[in-house]
Amino acid sequence: LWQVCRNLAEKGTEVRYIAGEESLRQSKLRAGRIGTFNEKLRLLCETNLEEIREIIAREKPQVVIIDSIQTMNFTDLSSSPGSVTQVRECTNAIMRAIKALEIPAFIVGHVNKDGAIAGPKVLEHIVDAVLYFEGDRHASYRILRAVKNRFGSTNEIGVFEMQSSGLEAVSNPSEYL
Repeated sequence: LWQVCRNLAEKGTEVRYIAGEESLRQSKLRAGRIGTFNEKLRLLCETNLEEIREIIAREKPQVVIIDSIQTMNFTDLSSSPGSVTQVRECTNAIMRAIKALEIPAFIVGHVNKDGAIAGPKVLEHIVDAVLYFEGDRHASYRILRAVKNRFGSTNEIGVFEMQSSGLEAVSNPSEYL
């Protein structure tokens, strides 16, 4: 997603990356691995959803990334971040905010060791598309697979190879497969 953010920002798109797990320093280090960024990409390290909604409403970015939904929380709910209640309420609140402003968003959900989205299935039911980004940590290839797409096909995959400059599309995936 950092590479997507960089590419969008280079084209003049206002992007707001909201990191719930990493500090500002950690996020900047991770982002910096794939190049430099311009002022169109703004980073926020925050987990309080009330604050996040206010910032989105005030700034009206063109794209929002939430990384990750399991870290977000409403302070007035007694359950902990990552619980069924928090994930459901936070996802619904984000969806209402971005749809009202017509802002597309990527909401990152953790995947467990079995390959399923960690925590409740409620996240999958709320969003318009579910994309899995898969790959062996010791191999350079990655596969982007849609398992849900409310507005299109799930019968295609993207194959990418990790290069020093970031991910590059594999022009002939049948060679790899």
